[in-house]
Amino acid sequence: MKLNEAQSKAVSHVDGPMMVIAGPGSGKTTVITKRIKYLIESAGVSPADILVITFTRAAAGEMQQRFRAMTPGKEYPVRFGTFHSIFYWILKTAYGQSMLRVISEEEKRGIIEQILHTMELSYENKEEIVSSIVSQVSLVKCDMMDVENYYSKDMPEHAFRELYRRLDAELKRRKLIDFDDMMVLCYELLTARPDILDKCRSLFPYIMVDEFQDSNRIQYEIFRMLANPRQNACIVGDDDQSVYGFRGARPEIMQQFRKDFSSCEIVYLGENYRSDYRIVQAATQVIEKNQTRYKKQLKAVSKEPGIVQMHTVKDEAEENECIIRRIREQYQAGIAYEKQAVLYRTNLQPRRLAYKLNQYNIPYTLSDALPNLFDHFAVRYVLDYMRIAMGDTSRATFLRIINKPSRYISRDALLEDPVDYDKLRFRLRNKESVVENLDKLMADVKMLRKLRPYPALNFIRNFIGYDTYIKDYAEYRQLDASEMYEVLDEFGYMIKDMESYAELFTFIDEYKEQLARQQEKNRMRKGVNLMTMHSAKGLEFDTVYILDAVEEITPYKKAKTAAELEEERRMFYVAMTRARHAMHIYVPRTIAGKAKDKSRFVEDITWQKES
Repeated sequence: MKLNEAQSKAVSHVDGPMMVIAGPGSGKTTVITKRIKYLIESAGVSPADILVITFTRAAAGEMQQRFRAMTPGKEYPVRFGTFHSIFYWILKTAYGQSMLRVISEEEKRGIIEQILHTMELSYENKEEIVSSIVSQVSLVKCDMMDVENYYSKDMPEHAFRELYRRLDAELKRRKLIDFDDMMVLCYELLTARPDILDKCRSLFPYIMVDEFQDSNRIQYEIFRMLANPRQNACIVGDDDQSVYGFRGARPEIMQQFRKDFSSCEIVYLGENYRSDYRIVQAATQVIEKNQTRYKKQLKAVSKEPGIVQMHTVKDEAEENECIIRRIREQYQAGIAYEKQAVLYRTNLQPRRLAYKLNQYNIPYTLSDALPNLFDHFAVRYVLDYMRIAMGDTSRATFLRIINKPSRYISRDALLEDPVDYDKLRFRLRNKESVVENLDKLMADVKMLRKLRPYPALNFIRNFIGYDTYIKDYAEYRQLDASEMYEVLDEFGYMIKDMESYAELFTFIDEYKEQLARQQEKNRMRKGVNLMTMHSAKGLEFDTVYILDAVEEITPYKKAKTAAELEEERRMFYVAMTRARHAMHIYVPRTIAGKAKDKSRFVEDITWQKES
């Protein structure tokens, strides 16, 4: 591949700092590998003096492979690694292998669950809250924050801070570190020990970092220490593709590099070799509305126009039918299933599409596990009400719903298994209001027996008071009740046409089996790629379909601040720039029966055609 002018400039740069702003599809990996080769074979740099940092082991392995393919028969000892592997090596060299035990993710989650139990903090959605805590603990460490200044998004501040301190103490007691501690310890070591810092600097006079826009603050600070005073630092990235804010990544970090390395040369790789020009044009119209970015222009090398279309559809059912029809048309036209991708903002979105793809026998793969809607706690308790309506009298089922909403019936009052209503009522006879609550529950169950699943759901939510329970629970736990309501709305949409509870539970069993089969198929076959916008980063496809381009989904409803909205725009830009030749964006007028507004990002595009 012949290099263009900007690529040649980046490759031939030797000493001093350089920032390569690499737009999507601009050949950045080629530039990095050719620059390594240039440093060694043309500039006389010892290969052992070069450190190349990537963000994943897979990326490091791919980079190393491509470099070796470029230098056949030569075993240059260039060091390729991730931030974590480099930091771990520094710590291991300083402290010795025996001093470092890295905790597994599963073990850390177990400790957090124990702490929640000890603190008497119970959550219905335990898996979700533990995942959120893991993410927030990581953010505090990566952003180098004092936990006292951090405000949790789904826990009372004092509770999160106490949990954070207890987790830190427990890890220290067990002499364990997590991946974020690895960075914190490395930063503290290099700050406290100038001799070790100087040794590390002498080992790697030339440092290159790929995907620099994904760096968090502590990674940047360590990188900055290692790169000084020689400043033979080359960073490659694109602030327009910074989409990992939840991990502490900020586009401002690339701007900070320019301040800290004031003599840096800036090279912009602005020629896109991936996408046809209308796709590049549309993506540029979206991203140029962001303010916190380096101003730049991406231009397509391709002279082909490509396809950029918006499709306004009635609802998700029509959206799914349209996508499946186009997937089949593309396949018949010679575009393999694996060269097509459906991209979405959250992994809750593609459930119905996946079900339809199975019905049409179209192979597909999921990059992220598809959540089972029926396993969500908000749905599980509704299903328990329905089980009781079908005749389930087990104590376990009654215990799960007896105080949802609160009826002030103690679990200790339910002695029998199966539950005996008359004995329970007799046992509570001196508590008049509680007996009234029990009588109402049994009257409600009698009504539920007469209803089909969808009317039953509405009866449970509005008449029994389940929505009020969700609201009170969310307020107490500092959670977003609207998310749980949306799950219930989605559940309602799925069961709308079902005639009986038996049909519903048969469907649930089949759906679970389908998910299990799909996980196995993911390992065994190729197919249409179903993935979140985050997961699609770094990939490319002939045809891209973007689901649900509506407000509150993209941009996501939780994005409130200017910075959060800019990240949502960058995510949409990343999704758009995955397409080589065709991009179809779908705008349903309603989702789960609720009216939706077209995404502001879609409004920014000059459309070729709407269908």
